[in-house]
Amino acid sequence: MNKEYTNNLTFRITVFLSLFSLFWSNNLSGEYFYFACYALILTFGIIHGANDILILLKGKKTNKYTVLNQTFKYFSIVMIICLIFFNFPVISMLFFVLFSAYHFGEQQWTIFENNNSKSLTFFYFIFGALIFLMLFTLNSTEVSEIIFDITSFYIPQNFFKISLIALIVLNSVFLIVNYKILKPQLFHQFILFLVMSIVFIFFDLLPAFAVYFVFFHSIPSIIEQAEYLFEDSSTESFKKFIIKGLAYWLIAIIFLGILYLVIKDKIDFSLGIFFSFLAAITFPHVLVIYKMKQITRKN
Repeated sequence: MNKEYTNNLTFRITVFLSLFSLFWSNNLSGEYFYFACYALILTFGIIHGANDILILLKGKKTNKYTVLNQTFKYFSIVMIICLIFFNFPVISMLFFVLFSAYHFGEQQWTIFENNNSKSLTFFYFIFGALIFLMLFTLNSTEVSEIIFDITSFYIPQNFFKISLIALIVLNSVFLIVNYKILKPQLFHQFILFLVMSIVFIFFDLLPAFAVYFVFFHSIPSIIEQAEYLFEDSSTESFKKFIIKGLAYWLIAIIFLGILYLVIKDKIDFSLGIFFSFLAAITFPHVLVIYKMKQITRKN
């Protein structure tokens, strides 16, 4: 399967599933639709980072000891980050947003073309930040409550609007400056941005995040990672990625269950806690994917 076909397939899957979610929401009651959103995040959303260990070890001589050692280090980092998050929530939340902004922006603009230009590094970050701010601004009341729930720090709703305007201007400037580099994928990116905007406007915070996180980010990332790991972009590689990631996925779900049992009597299991869990498993994944993309850019 050639790269152009894979890119078109990824594009079609993202657009179709995102628009289908609008139809889907009108044919499920509110409670079931929210349950489906949680299910998407807890399946495809988590499993898209399930083979980070394989990515770290690709091209290296391995045995049971090296695999177990790398796995232990990885999960130790997740546990440490989780402890830091709950003990230093303001700093942790800030770093989570900053790391994730770059990660989302980089993934969005390297779906179709993995460019070597260093001038795009800051652009990836501000584009990812724009995605966050669009989502935050359209759900400013709920986002302010979630941030306060996690950090006990209240962010005025006007902050989101002002930041969004600033990021729109900044992204426009960088698009103009890097027009020649980004031109080959501008049409596809415009359509994706339009669909993403419709989803964000139509849905509340959780469904909007679920659609973006799974259909715009996780599934395209799985396709890319499967191609990197198995050097093939076929459906079989996608299936192989899912199967190999099931053990990690199960551990992550068990970890979430234990986390719930530990904290359920102390604090409500709110969206804040749910996003805190995602933050804990996101940090190491961002670093792994960054390393993977550095390698693929050299090839």
